[in-house]
Amino acid sequence: MAVVGKDLRGEFRTKEALTSTVFFALLVLLVFNFGFEPGTRDVRLVGAGVLWSSILFAAILAMNRLLLNEREGGGLEGLMLTPLSWADIYLAKALTLICILSLASLTIVGIFVIFFNVSLGQNVFVLLAVVFGGIVGLSALGTTFATIAVRTRTREVMLPLLLIPLAIPLLIACVEVTAAIIGARDLADEGHWLRLLVAFDIIFLALGYLTYPAILEE
Repeated sequence: MAVVGKDLRGEFRTKEALTSTVFFALLVLLVFNFGFEPGTRDVRLVGAGVLWSSILFAAILAMNRLLLNEREGGGLEGLMLTPLSWADIYLAKALTLICILSLASLTIVGIFVIFFNVSLGQNVFVLLAVVFGGIVGLSALGTTFATIAVRTRTREVMLPLLLIPLAIPLLIACVEVTAAIIGARDLADEGHWLRLLVAFDIIFLALGYLTYPAILEE
């Protein structure tokens, strides 16, 4: 928690990742907004894809910033020399990313609802829960791959190439459940997608925790 607090204090002081992710997502939603008439059937059909595309691209931007400052300032090597286990460094960085993306996603969902005139009612809390589940999965993968990519010269390209193929099952599950929420369909029919979402989060958090020491050592 000390590492998480340090990272969040640094982020709230500079606001580099938070402002850049929100601004980028705003641009993505604004572009899509010109292609669809708000409140129409088209929005109910493709709105979930638009929302998760903006969240994904914004998340990649935040992931690229996650360890860049640590790498440039030697902070990552400093963390490795502390008594903290290397696996716990993974949990700290993943939790930091979850916090940043959760704050950004609250704004993204709000902008999406306004731009596309989506009526959610009480389902807004269900949607936020699904978005949070997706963020956990993306953060589990993103922390691992951001650590790998930050050591390369082409980290801006390398991270999406590593992340997106493995994140496809998570994104499909999130889009399917979100589409059901936007279309006011019964979520009982989407139970298999919800189980996939939860299983993805658990599996990749566990894999990241177990493999992170080897990644840092390399």
